[in-house]
Amino acid sequence: MSDDQKKQLEQQLWNIANTLRGKMNADEFRDYILGFIFYKYLSEKMNIYANNILKPDGILFADIKENTENGKEYIEAIKEEAVEKLGYFLKPSELFSQVAKRGNSDVEGISNFILEDLQKILTNIQLTTMGTESEEDFDNLFEDMDLNSTKLGKSPEARNEIIAKVLSHLDKIDFKLENTEIDVLGDAYEYLIGQFASGAGKKAGEFYTPQEVSTVLAKLVTTGKTKLKSVYDPTCGSGSLLLRVAKEVESVTNFYGQELNRTTYNLARMNMILHDIHYRKFDIKQEDTLEHPQHIDERFEAIVANPPFSADWSANPLFTSDDRFSQYGRLAPKSKADYAFVQHMIHHLAENGTMAIVLPHGVLYRGNAELSIRQYLIEDRNYLDAVISLPANLFYGTAIPTCILIFKKCRENPDTILFIDASDDYDKAVKQNILRDKDIEKIISTYQNRTEIKKYSRNISLKEISENQFNLNFPRYIDKFKRNANIDLSYISSFLSQINNQSIEIEKQIDIFCDELNIPTPIGNNMELLSLFREGVMQKIFNKSIGFKKHNGDKFQNWKKTCLGDIFNYHSTNSFSREKLNYENGDVKNIHYGDIHTKFHSHFDIDKENVPFVNPIINLDKISEEKYCKVGDIIIADASEDYADIGKCIEIINIDNQKVIAGLHTILARPDKTQVELGFLGFLMKSDKVKYQIMRFAQGTKVLGISSKRISEIEVELPSNEEQKKIVSFLTAIDNKINFNNSHIEAIEEYRKSLII
Repeated sequence: MSDDQKKQLEQQLWNIANTLRGKMNADEFRDYILGFIFYKYLSEKMNIYANNILKPDGILFADIKENTENGKEYIEAIKEEAVEKLGYFLKPSELFSQVAKRGNSDVEGISNFILEDLQKILTNIQLTTMGTESEEDFDNLFEDMDLNSTKLGKSPEARNEIIAKVLSHLDKIDFKLENTEIDVLGDAYEYLIGQFASGAGKKAGEFYTPQEVSTVLAKLVTTGKTKLKSVYDPTCGSGSLLLRVAKEVESVTNFYGQELNRTTYNLARMNMILHDIHYRKFDIKQEDTLEHPQHIDERFEAIVANPPFSADWSANPLFTSDDRFSQYGRLAPKSKADYAFVQHMIHHLAENGTMAIVLPHGVLYRGNAELSIRQYLIEDRNYLDAVISLPANLFYGTAIPTCILIFKKCRENPDTILFIDASDDYDKAVKQNILRDKDIEKIISTYQNRTEIKKYSRNISLKEISENQFNLNFPRYIDKFKRNANIDLSYISSFLSQINNQSIEIEKQIDIFCDELNIPTPIGNNMELLSLFREGVMQKIFNKSIGFKKHNGDKFQNWKKTCLGDIFNYHSTNSFSREKLNYENGDVKNIHYGDIHTKFHSHFDIDKENVPFVNPIINLDKISEEKYCKVGDIIIADASEDYADIGKCIEIINIDNQKVIAGLHTILARPDKTQVELGFLGFLMKSDKVKYQIMRFAQGTKVLGISSKRISEIEVELPSNEEQKKIVSFLTAIDNKINFNNSHIEAIEEYRKSLII
């Protein structure tokens, strides 16, 4: 299956999930859609297995008549083998495809009410496992799917309709389970879990570790290994981290995990089965890991964890005699369980094993009990192998900076601890930062080779760490301080003089315009007040309480009422994500909506903006000439999380013959140049009247959006082209005054620094 086909499947599943979205919040409809996908998986797995058994008899499992004597014999024989091999059993009438057909049947005399049958089937799956080895793995697996919930619909008929619709959509998708070489459904399931996590805020941390962080942890604990006897996650969430470890080696014999949250525990078990991990190969338990450990006698070759940061725990004094904590002499603080998780994991680590845990930066330097534990791990046991500082804002629901601690009981490099500061290596996404492939590769390569890179990594001796009182804070070991370069005083002085002369000319222009408009001239260089002055001038110009005159003193003609649809022609834009952009090389640049929101000036001059390239490997042959940006084009951000920024736009005033395209979540509007002068729309689109209409037209709950159709309906008034030129010249002069003041302040600051050096 190609990447495109894989993405198509992911999008199909997400679209089906959205069928339920309007009925309930994200974490609730997550449980339904993932549960239905899991039921379909079990059905298809059952059908394939049974058909293979029945192949010599030349019949299909779905065609067996369940109420005949012959049919009953077949079913009993298949059930016995299926429970042993698969861990569960489904009758032909209980298969997903059969239920989906009944739910959407329009045959007269046949009821399409399936709610009761479906509830019985989900219960029967569990009942077939009772008294068998797989009983614990299927126990109450579907308990979060309440088919009688009024959130699905007020009446049984309404609930039946929505569920039948979801089943029908899912039934049309081929999960390709017969192709054992690829894990299509498993990857798609992981994609859905990630999508739910991205919209769940702080709750996401309860069940999901961002994929890039999971990849780093998995690669760290599998360094130098092709097979693992066991992998363990004491806070396993949805099980994604355990499964990620399996992707880095040829085989994992057994998977172990523990999870506190019951719903997430169910999700983890489903995830294991759905990734074709046999029920005998995984042991996931539901309990509080620190208070009630479920694998106390086990030792594991690889351990990974992303525990809740600085969580509360009991710190019960009885734990001082617990083998996990007794040797340290201190328990982790009651309000910060971070080191309690470390101690728990070390207890379970095999002598030849590696463990990696994500924790907040505070674990590196906090004192008292945590210092004692840290010192014991380094000085007495020498278990700490490496410390990796990650960028801030990687995790859903929290922006705090984090680090990875890597521990080994038998270290290959016992005299040093490797410090890697990867905190500056990331890319910005809409809601959080992300690690790129090259960032991950750099971390792993540096760890595996223990490479020393200036301002990035160092092997620190145990002696140096001891001299720092076992404080592991990164600035003590990796110098990232940016010293000022030598500054040319003559150049700065000359530049200040140049700015001053230009400012005088701008002041003269502004004075002439203010005199014509009969308004006071802004005196002084207070940036905040100058910005307010510009805002006030725009208000008065666009509500026509002040206005320019012709050279002969006559008034300009009345402003013409129109709408933006009569001014703009629209051209399609691309949907390249940040992952497909870079700042190093390429032939075509891309305007991303996030940059419109955060950094681009409203009058866009490409020589003054930092615009990313589209990655050179991406084929842009299908982009026609008209889709490349031109001078005068308006690029509108059509998505935002708040009303203040929805519809924010830029007007391209200089493109310097470069190739530029408008990107993700943008509208490319090309104006009729006979109606508007260059620069005018950049100001008009920021006027109160236009912004008010955009806010009224915007739609959405968590993310607001606006369409080109709605943009076209916005009513505006246009002055004559000659008056537009005067308005642009005046407002541009004010902007220039503000910009020159900024440059003046920056130059003076550089001059001051040069005197201090």
